[in-house]
Amino acid sequence: MFPFTIRQIEVFLEICRANNFSAAAERLQVSQPTISNLVKALESQLGVELFLRRRGASCVLSPEGLLFREKAQHFLIECEQLWRNGGRHPRRLRPVRIYVGGHLLDDYIRPRLPVFHQEHPELTLNFLASRPRDQLMQEIRAGKVDVAVLSSSPTEETPATLRLGHVAAGIYCPRGKLRTGSLEESAGMPFVMPVNGGQLETTTLRAMAGMGIPAPRVVATSQWYDVLVQMACEGRGALYSLQSIIDRHDPSGLLVRVLEDEPWERRVYIDPRVETPSATAIVNFLSLALSVPNRNQDNAPVVAKRRIGHEAVSVGSGRH
Repeated sequence: MFPFTIRQIEVFLEICRANNFSAAAERLQVSQPTISNLVKALESQLGVELFLRRRGASCVLSPEGLLFREKAQHFLIECEQLWRNGGRHPRRLRPVRIYVGGHLLDDYIRPRLPVFHQEHPELTLNFLASRPRDQLMQEIRAGKVDVAVLSSSPTEETPATLRLGHVAAGIYCPRGKLRTGSLEESAGMPFVMPVNGGQLETTTLRAMAGMGIPAPRVVATSQWYDVLVQMACEGRGALYSLQSIIDRHDPSGLLVRVLEDEPWERRVYIDPRVETPSATAIVNFLSLALSVPNRNQDNAPVVAKRRIGHEAVSVGSGRH
């Protein structure tokens, strides 16, 4: 017989995620005295102090608390797996509202969803429609987004808990198009660009300006990634792009990166209220789905280690 209950474990881990007793009580929709009493009982049953209590400060885990948190997370994951394998009818969890922007959803995530749903029938993923970056940030702050995959340049902040990996970026054109590959020659080329006035155009222009191309000569535009890549392959103009887009829509390798930008970073935001087993399954799925090797990048992401809930979360500006 266990000296504690699974409910006590869930409450303890929610306090770790929220870093505050009051916030944890609000998320669990119970009173703070109830939270405090459950933790005191758990500490008494274990014979250790899990938190170093400091008046007016955020919760700080004791050394014993740090060790117990790690074991408790694994314990809940094993309980979920045991229940799923042994139950006749999998428990249907609250649908997870997930945002995957740009080409990643169509090119990398959707093709692998059948396997995910087969392995996790209890999880429902509701993918959110594309939206401007500012709106996405507001919805994350308001608790309307549970999971979000974000790509950003190294100088930008993103609301994220885990790093999935990075992807190369730069100027691409058909092989042999440039003689020197210098910045001056690249800047003088015609460019195909995203449509005027859109978020993608703003992001692209900002990135190109950072590379030293503040005013590209635009000869054609499109709102679709595959169309932009096709026009570049036909020699109509150079293209600023992420390597993952080129790999997906130029399988023959006609385009090469002639001017390299700093790699973009991919991170995943997880709302603290997402249950630990669900968050772990989703992050591991996203990491594997986005780890497809490409022609010019060896550093693909690996399956995420379980650290959800206790990495720092910051909400700032950036791009997706």
